[in-house]
Amino acid sequence: MNAAAQPTRDWNAVRADFPLLAREVHGKPLLYLDSANTGQKPAAVIETVDDFYRRHNANVSRAVHALGTEATEAYEASRAKLAAFLKVRADELVLCSGTTFALNLVAYSWALPRLKAGDVILVSRMEHHANIVPWQLVAERTGATIRVAEILPDGRLDLDALHAAMTRSPTSATCWAP
Repeated sequence: MNAAAQPTRDWNAVRADFPLLAREVHGKPLLYLDSANTGQKPAAVIETVDDFYRRHNANVSRAVHALGTEATEAYEASRAKLAAFLKVRADELVLCSGTTFALNLVAYSWALPRLKAGDVILVSRMEHHANIVPWQLVAERTGATIRVAEILPDGRLDLDALHAAMTRSPTSATCWAP
């Protein structure tokens, strides 16, 4: 699709979906650029979370009373909707509180018990700090080494170098850090 055929987006309407962005800071409209750290929430998410805590708050898959059943049904409905969007089975999804938690979960519960000296952990030069530190700690504890996939001068990942770095040698496994 060429640029002329692409639909235009009303960025003011998108911005209006996020209540926090209605604030002014130092007399200017708030611009929040630290989404790798904390993603701001649209009104629909805030309202849904508020409704859950006000009307359905209970442990998911742990309680057999009415609130527990409601919480579990809402959770599983969300899982099914996300799975359909991603075109995967619902039981293939592990839902986490955030990306940093998920990265730590993979690093410490999957990689730490499997990696050993001589193995390689591959990260890209464009990784956020939260996706570097857990792999550094895993490498330190296991004796694995970290290899960095570089980026091209225009900021894109060098896919040829990435593929070459992912090619396994006969003596080591490579752990691709997301």
